[in-house]
Amino acid sequence: MSYQGSPAPSNGYWNGQQPPTTYRPQETRPHAQSPMQSPLPYPQTPVTGGAQHYSQHMQNPYGSKEYAQPEYYTPPAVQPQAVQPQFITPAQIFQQPPSQATHLNPSSLSRNPSMSSLKYSANMGNSQSDMQSPDTANLLLALAEEYFEAAHALAPAISFSTTQANIETYDTLMATGLGCLDAALKRVKLAPRLEANVRLRYASILFEETDNSMEAETTLSKGIGLCERNHYFDLKYAMQYLLAQLLARKNPKAAIKALDGHILEAEAYQHVSWVYALRFLRASYAADSGNLVDTHVAVQNLQKIADLANKQGDRAIHLAASLMEAMVHLKSSGQDASEQVQRAIAAAQTHQLDVGHSIPQLDGLTHIIVIMAAIRQGNLTQMLTKLKDMQGTMDQLINDHSWGNLSDVVAIPINRTPKSSQTVSHETRAVLGIGEDGRDNLMMSFLNKRDAFAITYLICGIVLLHKNPNEPKSVKYLNTGLELLIIEPTEDSTATKIKLGILPELAVKHQWRGHILCYFRLYTGFAAAARADWKVVQQIVDEIKSTAKKFEIPLSGPLECLAMYLTGICHQGTGNLDAALRVFQDQRFNLPTAKSLNTSSADQVERDFAVLAALNTLWILQDPHHLNEENNKAMLNRLEPLCSKHPNKDIQTAFNLAMATVKTNPAAQLFEIKKYLGTALNGAQATANTQFLCITLNVMCSRFFSNVVGSQAEKSAQAASVQAMKSGNNLWRSVADGMLSKCYEVQGKTSEAQISLTNARQFSQTAFSQITTPER
Repeated sequence: MSYQGSPAPSNGYWNGQQPPTTYRPQETRPHAQSPMQSPLPYPQTPVTGGAQHYSQHMQNPYGSKEYAQPEYYTPPAVQPQAVQPQFITPAQIFQQPPSQATHLNPSSLSRNPSMSSLKYSANMGNSQSDMQSPDTANLLLALAEEYFEAAHALAPAISFSTTQANIETYDTLMATGLGCLDAALKRVKLAPRLEANVRLRYASILFEETDNSMEAETTLSKGIGLCERNHYFDLKYAMQYLLAQLLARKNPKAAIKALDGHILEAEAYQHVSWVYALRFLRASYAADSGNLVDTHVAVQNLQKIADLANKQGDRAIHLAASLMEAMVHLKSSGQDASEQVQRAIAAAQTHQLDVGHSIPQLDGLTHIIVIMAAIRQGNLTQMLTKLKDMQGTMDQLINDHSWGNLSDVVAIPINRTPKSSQTVSHETRAVLGIGEDGRDNLMMSFLNKRDAFAITYLICGIVLLHKNPNEPKSVKYLNTGLELLIIEPTEDSTATKIKLGILPELAVKHQWRGHILCYFRLYTGFAAAARADWKVVQQIVDEIKSTAKKFEIPLSGPLECLAMYLTGICHQGTGNLDAALRVFQDQRFNLPTAKSLNTSSADQVERDFAVLAALNTLWILQDPHHLNEENNKAMLNRLEPLCSKHPNKDIQTAFNLAMATVKTNPAAQLFEIKKYLGTALNGAQATANTQFLCITLNVMCSRFFSNVVGSQAEKSAQAASVQAMKSGNNLWRSVADGMLSKCYEVQGKTSEAQISLTNARQFSQTAFSQITTPER
């Protein structure tokens, strides 16, 4: 829930409506008379596959169809009986007023070469008398919003399936609407507050839909000066907020410096609601940088928000700030990060019971962060306890209608102060609005209920896979989450219920779902690998590649590491050792030379998988065709400082198993092998890792009780067999039952030995049947 200051994605409206959201059909225009008759709604054109192109970093809507007070502008009425549509350009408005209704004609738009780009420049007439026409401003603003609404109605369909023609139509509609606003600003004399609203709307569309930052900055600079002269504090803050977002695109340092100045000004005038909004935006930019110093700045801003919220009695703001601080610490890999996460969670839980009932999104997020912190610590008992708490809470929230399946917005209430009436209004609703109870509302982007439940299913699958990779419930949770995220734009699908939206933001949201789909498939693949079901693993590897291509997701960062590692273990599991070595020895898995103090969670994931790839390489090199004992010793010496005190106990366990099993020159002493195996056993028991318990017990049985007569040897072989059965891995079950058969044979128990040998052969045949050689 990184704070963006306003809902995203949204319908692009500014005031006089419910909090904007793309995923809710709504009509915000009041039914009133206007110089223009009601236009025909723009028909949604069926779209098919194709490439889509859009501007990146689109975030939040500003401006509205209702630009100012009613005496300045009356929106058009909506009437079903419409006359023959005709297309009108802004230039024609100054030549002659329309004698009848003006409508959108998509065929006319697509054929008009002057509207083919969002870089639209209005070519206005020179008639000075038309500038004073009382209907000119109303007509231009009404036309602009009709064009914007038509484009946003087409956006949801384009985001799922695109064609170049439909993208050009969308661009044409947006360009024409911008031309209308541009004409209103340059050729019509507007009342001061109306002009300020039009400037804010014009700049917001440029920010959301184009890369024309210079024009938007110029418009906002003039608007801020206008607001200062007329004391429009609410619009001034909104413009400063948007200007900071524009600056952050090309010069984050300039944006941060500007925000610091705005925060000091808001604090000096005690405009509390804007202090919250500006500090949340400041903290968001600092946290996103990943720099250690900026992370500290983000935490400082969030703590200042929490302190101010305590003084003002804004419990919901305090909860939101504490949760965001916990997320910042979760992204850090510092030594005290886990303690800081727990401290932030404790601060959040002081108001969870009070606020959770009224804001279900924050209640659900609290439980998600708590379980994520438990996963980070690696304590299975705590993970399972917190998982039950999260599941119970989410089951209660599923029937909470205040959190909709299509709503991506959460409104955080703020107690009003005597100065709120001057700084918060309907025109600032994209950042700060007014709730039904009269309090200010800080608008924050958030997951809708459908996406949030998909994330909880992913968490459930991860926890249960850690407990036991053979647990059927884990795969069931993962498959259910996949079903929630796979949305096809069919007639009955949820996607078709989205009536309005900003195309760049819908596209970003669509791509985010593609990322999460890849992670669902990855964990399903790791579950199949734990069962040695290599056919399924290979199928999932192919699906990850196709999903990344379909959603235009670059395979980079942690996602690339996980996909490559899954590919490598698939080659290793099927016996294609040369192909596995090529993957594990890829430069993407180069071991870090030194541990940096400034390491983000994403960097730590990549480092950890580089360590795992090196451990896999070591075990592959024990094959007689690749064995080099001196190189083994050098690799272990290089891995020791990275693994011996690693915060993840499972990586410590894997390293101790490698130290106990890898052949070196000189060879390890027997007491050293016992020490490593004992440490590995303790580590596997501490994290309740079924796989490591299986491997450790089988290695101990093979190393110390092979061809040994006695009850201790028999108990060791039986324990290894039982643990291999719990792991669900047919290959290890074959190994364990084979050793148990030999143990029985040495003990003189012929019948038991024969039964175990038969079981071992059956498991080996099953394991062999699961093998399919991946393509090189």
